[in-house]
Amino acid sequence: MPYYDPSIDLVHDAYRRLSRDQLVLFLKVRSLSTTGTDVELASRLAHYDIHTYHFPSAVNGAGTAPLLSSIDVQSKQRPRQAMAPELPVELLAEIMDHIGDWELAKAVGVPTSLPQPLAWTRASPCDHAILTGYLPLIRAADPASYPPTNIGAKLAVRFGYVHVLEYLLTQHRPIFLSKFKDDLLPITASHHGRTAVLFWWKHAREQYSDALPLPKPSSVADAIDGASRNGQVASLDWWLHSGIPLEYTEAALEMASAKDQLSVLAWWKQQSVVHGLQLKIGRVMDMASTAGHVDVLEWWARSQLEFKYDRQALYHASCHGKVEVLEWWLGSGLQLIFDPDALTGATRHNRPEVLEWWDKSGLPIQYRMCDIEEALEDAIGGGEAAREWWKRKGVDFNANDVEWSKSQNLN
Repeated sequence: MPYYDPSIDLVHDAYRRLSRDQLVLFLKVRSLSTTGTDVELASRLAHYDIHTYHFPSAVNGAGTAPLLSSIDVQSKQRPRQAMAPELPVELLAEIMDHIGDWELAKAVGVPTSLPQPLAWTRASPCDHAILTGYLPLIRAADPASYPPTNIGAKLAVRFGYVHVLEYLLTQHRPIFLSKFKDDLLPITASHHGRTAVLFWWKHAREQYSDALPLPKPSSVADAIDGASRNGQVASLDWWLHSGIPLEYTEAALEMASAKDQLSVLAWWKQQSVVHGLQLKIGRVMDMASTAGHVDVLEWWARSQLEFKYDRQALYHASCHGKVEVLEWWLGSGLQLIFDPDALTGATRHNRPEVLEWWDKSGLPIQYRMCDIEEALEDAIGGGEAAREWWKRKGVDFNANDVEWSKSQNLN
């Protein structure tokens, strides 16, 4: 049986008894979000405090953890064993192999046929111990003699091993400061949505401000842009209420659009209204068109936000074979911006289905035979499918020089 600390339930129960005004007050003091139902506010407050402060055990009334309580319990039992889902190991192994994440498979203790990543050939014994999240193994690996590499440092953050971070900070501070320099911790935690790590880091900074300075503005931008790309709304919400000045670039909305992160787009729009955040809208339509995300294009079209685009949107959609995107643009009611490069790009990328779409679209697009021939010479995979399409279209590649360089209508 895994060790269980009843004080965790006591904290949740105590905070549920607070009034909404009291909950809002305590959340504001901790720079946490105050939106949601009373139950959500109480849960948010309890989650933060359990991962930040030490609560005496309800069983023996004593404890010694410096920053943690419930997290330290995990060091007494291997958390992955206690929390393992009741599924056949063979099924879990198949799932992990399908996901293709060797580190995750090893962390949960599931056999895998995945090859060890090349980077792990340089890993230290401590890195392999950190992979388990089990403190006795990490201690036995002797971090002082065989310190973790950047692999282990990022891994501890990625899997939310707050107890491991706490151990390294308090017992091996020089190693901690060396491995988590350049704001590696908040950036990695943000990219993976590890708000428990961010809460711990913020509280650790308050205790060790001389050793853990504020992150650089460029690091905050990296954290927020990356969280947007990965769909980590919880990370974005944490930074918004962290008290640390927000920094971000056009990449936040561009990459969210490229990765089909509609929840992130909605978050940014909401915060621009509620908190007055400036929306840095870059080439969002180009990015969504290239990736083939019609739902993102539709979101922007309905957003009532001002966005810009140019010929690149239809050009990249043509190069990448995104016929559904071309169809969306045709029916969107937006101004269509295109030129002959859409046809040469589709030809160079051997996309006969795109050439067929342009032919049937009725749009006034032109081409020159010399440009098409040049594109076919450089075409991916030899371009035979595209060449056959042009031949069926009636293009004579043995035409005279006048016809060769003449601009002609496709349809």
